[in-house]
Amino acid sequence: MESVILVIHLIVALSIIVIVLIQPSEAGGFLGSGGSMSNMMAPRRSGDVLTRMTTILAGIFFLTSLSLAIIAEHRGPAKSILEELPPVPATQTAPATQTTPATPAAAVTQTTPAAEKPASAKTAPDTAAPKAAPAPKKAKPVAPISK
Repeated sequence: MESVILVIHLIVALSIIVIVLIQPSEAGGFLGSGGSMSNMMAPRRSGDVLTRMTTILAGIFFLTSLSLAIIAEHRGPAKSILEELPPVPATQTAPATQTTPATPAAAVTQTTPAAEKPASAKTAPDTAAPKAAPAPKKAKPVAPISK
């Protein structure tokens, strides 16, 4: 019901604006008609159609404004959009950074404890140490060729 009254209210408001701009005034009006010097001394027409339309639309505008105010009063307290959202758990996450070791020997291998290994892995003890890669050989400096 509120939406219907609101649409009527907007249509009436726009209609009032258009009709008031169309009405001729003593200075010429929006359309430039009716503002000549010959009309200055002429008696004013009191029962003009545009004047009656303006009065009727103003009354409708008043009634729709009043009814929208009454409907808004009975609606209840307004809720914030933020109150309607489900709460988000506050977790802090560290920035994801990936570091690579300088040499493969410095890499840490991840081993699982014996309790978590399958039964076949319990028979063979895990004694193998990770093999270190040989250090890279330094290149011999090359002497410049002289002529």
